[in-house]
Amino acid sequence: MENPFKKIIHNEELPDSLREKVMDDVALIKLSLDMADLVAVKYPLTVNEFFNPRNKSDKKQ
Repeated sequence: MENPFKKIIHNEELPDSLREKVMDDVALIKLSLDMADLVAVKYPLTVNEFFNPRNKSDKKQ
C-alpha cells in the first residue's frame, strides 16, 4: 500500500477521495466519543439522580 501523505507532499493538493475518507473518519471518532460520553457519564448520573432523590433536595436548598 502506498503512503498517501507522500502523494500530498509531491502534488501539494489533496485528492477529494482522501479528503472524504479523513472527514468520515473524524466524524466516526466524534460519534464514538459522544456515545461513550452518553453511556459512561451521562446515563449513570441520570440514573443516580432518579433513584437518589436526596441529592436533588439538597441541591435545591
